[in-house]
Amino acid sequence: MNRKQSYDDVVAFHGHECPGAAFGVRVAEVALARLGASADGLVAVAENDTCALDAIQVLTDCTFGKRTLIHQDNGRNVYTFWDRTAGKGVRIRAKADSVVYRSEEIWELAEKVEDGSATQAEQERFAVLQAERVGKLLELPEEDFLSVDEIEAEVPATKRVARVDLCVECGEPTSVETLHEHRGRMLCPACHLDAHGGTLPANHGDHGHHPHSHAHQHHKH
Repeated sequence: MNRKQSYDDVVAFHGHECPGAAFGVRVAEVALARLGASADGLVAVAENDTCALDAIQVLTDCTFGKRTLIHQDNGRNVYTFWDRTAGKGVRIRAKADSVVYRSEEIWELAEKVEDGSATQAEQERFAVLQAERVGKLLELPEEDFLSVDEIEAEVPATKRVARVDLCVECGEPTSVETLHEHRGRMLCPACHLDAHGGTLPANHGDHGHHPHSHAHQHHKH
């Protein structure tokens, strides 16, 4: 993998240069090198929704559309890749206190840039610091900022295309895998949340599933 070309390809897709895109290039690079799998055999689990995900989609061909990229919103820079053919996986995470994470100065500048209060000098300083991070992420040895572990566990199943049925509240066609039974009525996730006043109770359990859902069929056995 030509790292510079890979980064350029990711930036073209992502829309701008940033440390997250550079970090994603290195994550994808490690995953492909360790697993040695063809793109069609990979499944990725990402525990965040950062810029790095675009790099993973471009370089590993694991995508949301093909249901081979699974999002788990844990807020962590952790990515697990599986070779479905070989039944093996690799867990890649960013090391604490590494260049992957913003310094306090960068955080302060970023907040000013984002709320529009940054001076011209502060905007330029922010751009310089971010560019420096990009350069380091593309050049440093992986062990300086990545922790990589081989794992053995059940490979995540690829999510299947599901039937749809109408939510009885809003009338929108909704996947039967996400419809919730609430007091005898099948509701989409948004209407289900509204039915609870916008916040699910702390002890909220699993509702009954739609008769055509995979979970319903599983519980029958």
